[in-house]
Amino acid sequence: MCPTHYVPWAQTSPRNQTRPKNAATLMRRARRRDRERCYVCGGPGRIVDHIDPVAEGGSWDLSNLACICDACHQSKSREEAARGRARNR
Repeated sequence: MCPTHYVPWAQTSPRNQTRPKNAATLMRRARRRDRERCYVCGGPGRIVDHIDPVAEGGSWDLSNLACICDACHQSKSREEAARGRARNR
């Protein structure tokens, strides 16, 4: 990776350390399976999210991936970040 695109925190993120080579395929399969509907509210959602975060023991299995809308993703991410900060204290 060139120095311009190197992001140190991205290299050490638990999610990126365990990212499988077929991650793009898994995300496409999740979108197709969920028909691009948010698993939280049922609205349109193209973001593929880990139901159980990798940092909290979740995996990259297709059963742990689901589509989510932007609003639900932001809310869920805030909750996960708060739990992560609490763990690191």
